[in-house]
Amino acid sequence: MRKFILIAALLSLGSITFFVFGSYATDHFTGSVKGEQIFEVKQNEDARALGQRLEEKGIVFSQYTFLWYLFHEEKLHKLVAGRYALDGAMIVPEIATMMTLGKTVSNDIRVTFPEGWTMANMAERLTAHNLPGKEFLALVSQSNPEWRTRFDFLANLPSGATLEGYLFPDTYFFAPQATAQDIVMVLLQNFGKKWNSLTGQPTDGTFDPKRIHAVVTLASIIEEEGRTRDERDMISDVFWKRIAIGQPLQSDATINYIHGTTRLQPTLKDTEVDSLYNTYKNPGLPPGPISSPGLDSLRAALFPKSNPFYYFLVDAKTGETVYSQTFEEHIQNRQKHGL
Repeated sequence: MRKFILIAALLSLGSITFFVFGSYATDHFTGSVKGEQIFEVKQNEDARALGQRLEEKGIVFSQYTFLWYLFHEEKLHKLVAGRYALDGAMIVPEIATMMTLGKTVSNDIRVTFPEGWTMANMAERLTAHNLPGKEFLALVSQSNPEWRTRFDFLANLPSGATLEGYLFPDTYFFAPQATAQDIVMVLLQNFGKKWNSLTGQPTDGTFDPKRIHAVVTLASIIEEEGRTRDERDMISDVFWKRIAIGQPLQSDATINYIHGTTRLQPTLKDTEVDSLYNTYKNPGLPPGPISSPGLDSLRAALFPKSNPFYYFLVDAKTGETVYSQTFEEHIQNRQKHGL
């Protein structure tokens, strides 16, 4: 009897010791490798095999502490497959909680479209991220009646117009299997949100919808001509005044768009090109946007800053924007700044 009691006592003591050690180890022991790494839990993976891989990767101190915790918390069969951002500095309960709650890392692809980019620029970046860039470009280069009915801001889009200017430049997260149609819809929806933030809801009557294309077109030019918010506000007023009196905009940005260049000062030959986008030859706005304007440029086109100027130039050396009220003063400023 005494022998039985002794054995029972030893087993009890062993169990207590194991419990205490297991509890301490799971809450205090960490892995050998520090720094975040992506770890994948496979579908229907056995907890023992998972624990072994975690130990081999240096994420947990021991596979047994991981298994003990899962067993004690009754989570052995609650693991969720997926990709997790784990760190060897994490303790076992943190790792197990992430894996049983399914706090996985998104597989979405992060894509950034800078302000002033064209549809072609966007398509190239999509392709570089293994997304359907070619299909995207083909889709946005055509006129789709569905867009006009689905998005209020496209209701008065000129016949045959592309989506140039309406694909809002921003950072997006796309699923690896996203289609060109999916991507276009996301960009258009974002444009709608930004546009409504400036003009109010499309049904409140505060803005003439027939002016949208003109505003977006001018905003795309302002995007290329100005650098700061104040410059864009000023340039907007200069351009709107020119449009009002029938004076050509003479925007170098539109010349660069025609030739596919980024020259600060186009040549005289560049400005002689025969194109509806040549704002040196043709008064008023070009047929459509030349790029995707950002929020500041859209705001500037909607709310120009009143000023007395009709001309401006950018000093190639200093980057300074110099304004003039008269053509004679503009010529003097050109000579003064070596243009």
